[in-house]
Amino acid sequence: MGWKSRAKNCGHPRKLINKLTVFHALNLPKDISIKFRTYSSLGWLNVLSVAFYILKKRLGYYVWLNPPSRPLKGPFFSKRCNSVIQETTINYFSYHKVKVTSPPDWFYNPWTNKRFEKTHLHWSKVPDFMDDLGDIKAVWELSRFDWLLRLAWDFRSGEKSALEVMENWVRHWCESNPPNCGINWKCGQEASLRCLNMLAASLLIKNRYQRPYQGFLRFLEVHLERIETTLAYAKAQDNNHCISEACALYVAGNYLSLFGGTKQKQRGRKWAYLGKKLLEDAAQRLILNDGSFSQHSLTYHRMILDELSFVELFRRKNNLSKFNNRFYKKAILASEWLKHMIDIQTGDGPNIGANDGTYLFNFSGLPYRDFRPSLQLALAVFKKENANVEQQVHPLMEIFDINTSKLPITSRPESILMSHGGYACLRHSNGFAVLRLPKYRFRPAHSDALHIDIWHKGTNWTRDSGTYSYNAGEESIEYFPGTSSHSTIQFDGRDQMPRLGRFLFGSWLNPEEIVWREKQVKASYRDCYGAYHSRTVTWQSNSWEIVDEIAGFDDHAIIYWHLPQKNWYMENANLYCNDANIRVESDTDLNVDLRLMPESRYYLYKTDVPVLRVKCFKSGKVKTIFSFRD
Repeated sequence: MGWKSRAKNCGHPRKLINKLTVFHALNLPKDISIKFRTYSSLGWLNVLSVAFYILKKRLGYYVWLNPPSRPLKGPFFSKRCNSVIQETTINYFSYHKVKVTSPPDWFYNPWTNKRFEKTHLHWSKVPDFMDDLGDIKAVWELSRFDWLLRLAWDFRSGEKSALEVMENWVRHWCESNPPNCGINWKCGQEASLRCLNMLAASLLIKNRYQRPYQGFLRFLEVHLERIETTLAYAKAQDNNHCISEACALYVAGNYLSLFGGTKQKQRGRKWAYLGKKLLEDAAQRLILNDGSFSQHSLTYHRMILDELSFVELFRRKNNLSKFNNRFYKKAILASEWLKHMIDIQTGDGPNIGANDGTYLFNFSGLPYRDFRPSLQLALAVFKKENANVEQQVHPLMEIFDINTSKLPITSRPESILMSHGGYACLRHSNGFAVLRLPKYRFRPAHSDALHIDIWHKGTNWTRDSGTYSYNAGEESIEYFPGTSSHSTIQFDGRDQMPRLGRFLFGSWLNPEEIVWREKQVKASYRDCYGAYHSRTVTWQSNSWEIVDEIAGFDDHAIIYWHLPQKNWYMENANLYCNDANIRVESDTDLNVDLRLMPESRYYLYKTDVPVLRVKCFKSGKVKTIFSFRD
């Protein structure tokens, strides 16, 4: 038995098809037509929201709405704030160990050794990208306050001086970052994560959670004012920004309504209501009916699951009213999605989509690429199940005293077609493969149609090169999101979808067909230039067979196979190492070579990996067989 779908049954909104028909009938130039189609896919309301946001910034509206004010004053956690350390090490992006002073320089980028100097500039006047400064996320990282949870945990574990360091650093941050001034107030999501970490830290210091200082309450209040200002822009992104900011409004708003003064209680109730409504709507819209998240990213999927888990645990702790049933249904679906997408043996998973180094609430220093703790947490919170992966315990399970020992063991992940989000996962006892279907309901971060990830006994054999950085030079920005950095086919040296901006591809692909059977999946697409690619993936006991059919290109097509670092050697068109061999067969002439290309498993970190390139000059069929030696 199998399942088959044509493009007309793959989720084309009828209104969108009508719009595209109009654009074609107008016979517009191709580049304008592509932009119109892309804006239609984004949603015209979202496009207008972003346009109004940009216009308001230029007109100075946000300066009037969120005027700069005096620095926030402590105490926040303690009346004593002596720093007992001179220098310490911070994990940037849950991977890089960077030495910082105490307190740190909140405007310094350790990768470029540059510093943001215009610290009193209103946040709306701070540029989005500054080539001399480098990646803005490297500056923002410390201001997320991930380090705060590490210090709070140290204090809870008996290191009393950690509380004074916490207070010292938070006070110094507030003195250096007056409300609405500078780079660290620029992003509503960054402000949201700061709030969530402050509240999580207060939970670790129990006497401070129930009896907050006024400085702590005022800190939350000012941040919620900033978040509320640009909610329309966050919603228009259709991504994690909306969920993060809704979580902060809900959690911090409820906290103010419980422990704030009279006016703070009133404002807190308003923000909590707004956050709850926004969160319920975002979960319903951005988590699809197969559990896929709008951002097509494993790390962002973990991020929103951790946020949803934290919000639900906070709700229970404070006996607040439940979210609607659709919220819990979508949270369960998102938890199941993560279970199907990771390698349970190692906890790692496909490096698909945007990967910005986020691992929330990770104060115990869990390995960044181990997704099992978040799976365990989400299944325990939303399904009352035990993922049976006790190697690492998610820190939120420590904060909220979650015991999974008496919960039923969750079912094993299995082969599954997730056609709403665009994934097909084939599993057997020794491994699994994930095929990225050519379907993009939301804005794609990468041009990665029909990329395949193959895993065998914990090793990722065909891979995605990742993200590396959102602002690290034109070459990296072009390469990592582009088609050649994925294990798929590139036509005529271009991306599968035309690039319209740093974070925007046009002419989003849709499948011509999807065929799903017990041990096989097939999918195909035709791009806006007429090139055609069909990929059929079949698994057997100890091998994977991938058949690519290609047509419609002008000069050449290249199949890229991004491989793990092994002692590879080539004989004829075949590739060998101690554990596996790759055989390439075709009915057309091929050029096959092996070269090194960049890969990034962690944000702002890259290395070179071997890549098998199969170059075709004519339409035809190419069969690639991956065989493993146990």
